[in-house]
Amino acid sequence: MQQSRSGTSTALLISKAALFCLVFTVLLVLLSFFKSFVPAQWERMAHGVVGTIAAFLTTFFFLTYDKTTFVDIGLRFEKTTLPRFFSGFVTGTVIMGLLSLSVIYASGFRMETNANSNMLNFLLGTLPLIPLAFMEEVAFRAYPLEVLKDKTGVRVSILVTSVLFALYHIANGWAVQQAFLGAGAWGLLYGATAVNGRGIAMPTGMHFAANFTTSAFGTGTDSFHLWVLKQGNGQGLENYEAGQLATLLPQVSILVLGIVAMEWVARERSVR
Repeated sequence: MQQSRSGTSTALLISKAALFCLVFTVLLVLLSFFKSFVPAQWERMAHGVVGTIAAFLTTFFFLTYDKTTFVDIGLRFEKTTLPRFFSGFVTGTVIMGLLSLSVIYASGFRMETNANSNMLNFLLGTLPLIPLAFMEEVAFRAYPLEVLKDKTGVRVSILVTSVLFALYHIANGWAVQQAFLGAGAWGLLYGATAVNGRGIAMPTGMHFAANFTTSAFGTGTDSFHLWVLKQGNGQGLENYEAGQLATLLPQVSILVLGIVAMEWVARERSVR
């Protein structure tokens, strides 16, 4: 009987986390209407701001129902918040930088400086990535992770929120492989970082860094990217079809790293 109750409780908690992510997604779609009033060049920034509002509104609704507060789930600004964010940013930049360079090398691509961009254009172009990363960390690594973590364990909480993160990207038009081996695999790493760092500051920095680093590379000169990638023969990559190895290399690497991080955090918490 005890095992049955425990299983039911776990199922209910997972359902609650899933409902939270569903409500967030619906709110995001509804609030996205306001993006139509924003100039096209600010669309990504508006999406991040609207998404952050949707994430906090959803969190407020669920916390009100639970009779708890933002502080109870670690959503508060502390003196360690910015240092943790920058720590995550450095870590994410190193990880994604190494992966990006390994893929470029393995694919035989050439890197050429984008003459139509500079560091200022790049920083302005990637600025929206901060609220975009923040909204997803609030939506998937704050309330849902905290609801599951203490009662279902670290592994279950990280795995469930990572699957929900992947499903959210499928709902946004991503292919299944890209969603699960891309966003889902990174979700394992973000989740482990959130549990270990007791908050979303570090995974937000890491999330931003992953997108920031890949944004440095583009396939055309009519963008803010710092470097343009071309095939070894000098031809462009606009119609280039990546090989299976080049596609799977970064995805599998992040998946393995995420699993290792999850297991390490789970064992660390079990011996405390």
